Amino acid sequence: MGLVSRQHLEADVDFYVLWLEDASETSNGAEPEGEVPLVAARDGCVYIRSGGHTHSADFSVEVRGQFPAPEAGLWEDEGEAQIEVPSGALVLWAYGGPSEGAIDLGSPGRNWHVRLCMTGRRYVHDLARQGEPSKGVERYLAQF
Repeated sequence: MGLVSRQHLEADVDFYVLWLEDASETSNGAEPEGEVPLVAARDGCVYIRSGGHTHSADFSVEVRGQFPAPEAGLWEDEGEAQIEVPSGALVLWAYGGPSEGAIDLGSPGRNWHVRLCMTGRRYVHDLARQGEPSKGVERYLAQF
């Protein structure tokens, strides 16, 4: 089984990090302990390290029956994690609050494996150091 569903969100990034959390939880915005690599599963969340301090990134989500082979050369980096999703939906959070709309995974009460692919991290980092605003420079694909 291939692609089951696809969604697209605009992700607001604050302080170089955003995270996925079950929609039934109310995030307290607590900073993860230690440095966050590209992807880290901690405290019921999947934390994602951004290259930019404050910006808007494109965030696409695919629910799949099985993962396709990674697309060589398309992504700068990728990471994988596990997340328990009792409600069957996730919310994408930043320190400023949640993104609009929930990510519907379609199956409540499951532990999901996610592959997160990213591009534009280096470029958005350079823009942030120059004080340049950016929108859509950094892009993510989360495959569940």
